[in-house]
Amino acid sequence: MSDTMTGIQQELINLVNRHIDGPGLTETALPDIKLVHSTENTSCSPAIYSPMLCLLLQGEKRITAGARELLLKEGDLLLVPVMMPVVGEILRASAEQPYIGISIALDLKELTDLLITMNEPPEAITKCPYCIRTVTSDDDILSVFKRFLALLDHPEDVPVMLPLLKRELMFRLLKSPVGVQLRQFLLRDTQANRISKVVELIQQRFKEPIRVQELADMVHMSQSSLFNAFKAVTSMTPLQFQKQLRLNEARRIMLQDGIDASAASYRVGYESPSHFNREYSRLFGIPPMTDISRLRGHKPTTDDRIQM
Repeated sequence: MSDTMTGIQQELINLVNRHIDGPGLTETALPDIKLVHSTENTSCSPAIYSPMLCLLLQGEKRITAGARELLLKEGDLLLVPVMMPVVGEILRASAEQPYIGISIALDLKELTDLLITMNEPPEAITKCPYCIRTVTSDDDILSVFKRFLALLDHPEDVPVMLPLLKRELMFRLLKSPVGVQLRQFLLRDTQANRISKVVELIQQRFKEPIRVQELADMVHMSQSSLFNAFKAVTSMTPLQFQKQLRLNEARRIMLQDGIDASAASYRVGYESPSHFNREYSRLFGIPPMTDISRLRGHKPTTDDRIQM
């Protein structure tokens, strides 16, 4: 890590500390840009990651998705080009050196439009890429993040500068070491792009029974090719992916709508509440109503609110 890079990181940490609301997730005045802050390590916390780019400025986190495990260290970028169920665990955070990060939602259509404008020949890739990637950030990308946060002190500049900075960030990302993999999710008719469409279909219809052959037909793949490519991209089978979506949604509606576990199980597509209870306990570590009582009984913490 260069001296310049270390300096920019410290400036970013100072900017984040000035604008956070407190522990957990801070929604900023900039659309799609969030700040993350924790003064304590966390236990394993299931979550759904939407397409986004995250920058970890301080601390350390382990992210597990399916059978894959990634370690995110300070100065690292986390790229998530498709929606993914994950389990996150903050490994290094304290009052003296908090866990600090920035997340920016990615607009895949804008990324695709920019890629077309760049008009660069596609690079050959030998296998379907795993969807979540980490890479050490560079000075160019850190500079864009710094200018994003500087806008918080100049709200009059946001309407003009925010779209320009987002476009620059997307350009830098496409030119970065993870750009080759990212392009595979954007280019039409690549296996990764087809799997991203399957992910969208499962997300839209997660309450319905999955028929792998039907999914394969929709993206013009054989059933075996779809199964293998889906597992390469997500490290899960389509059924495992659907199950995590169902369980995370059930947790959300029990907490927000005040319904019991049995009602939630039917609403997310389970036919048996007892089956739902077993799978919920396996993912979240405790039975559903015990979990919801715990969440309702205390102020939201980093575990409950952080999506990075």
